[in-house]
Amino acid sequence: MKKLLLFVVLILIVSVPAAFSQFRFEIGASAPLAVGYISGSGGDFGNVVSTIEDEGIIPIPNMGLFLQANLGPIKIGVGAKVQSIILYSIAYPVAQVEIALGPLAIDASLGGYYFGYYAIGDVYGVESADILLPDLSVWLGIGKKNAFRIGGGAIGVISSSFDLSAVPFVAYGGIKIVLQ
Repeated sequence: MKKLLLFVVLILIVSVPAAFSQFRFEIGASAPLAVGYISGSGGDFGNVVSTIEDEGIIPIPNMGLFLQANLGPIKIGVGAKVQSIILYSIAYPVAQVEIALGPLAIDASLGGYYFGYYAIGDVYGVESADILLPDLSVWLGIGKKNAFRIGGGAIGVISSSFDLSAVPFVAYGGIKIVLQ
């Protein structure tokens, strides 16, 4: 009897959130605008910014697929993100929170630890790495459903032990289409 009760509870834990969730698909491109790091003694952009200015803006295609719960202006989801440099693509699991303030959306996500990769020449696999990728961005929705978005943010790299003594980051600008 206890096993049956435990089984029913587990089914409810999995099925109830899924019944009130929806899929979210986003596709877009982001271009690095600045690179630097933040440490306990402040931040430094160094000579990397001038390198980006010399090389120009290179758009990086990306997409994401999430299962999210709609809690009014707040959306919480889990899924996967893919970043691509055409010849090399990397995918990783991610948890995301979005706060919608009219046409303005603030996204915060944390992903990583497991990375799937694919490169030209049939090089592919899945690796675990001791890094997490926090991402904070602000997007302005355009159109009736705010599906087309333009904005920017910053993505960082931290260890999974959350050592925040030095956090490298890339600030970016981008566009994306969000289908919910």
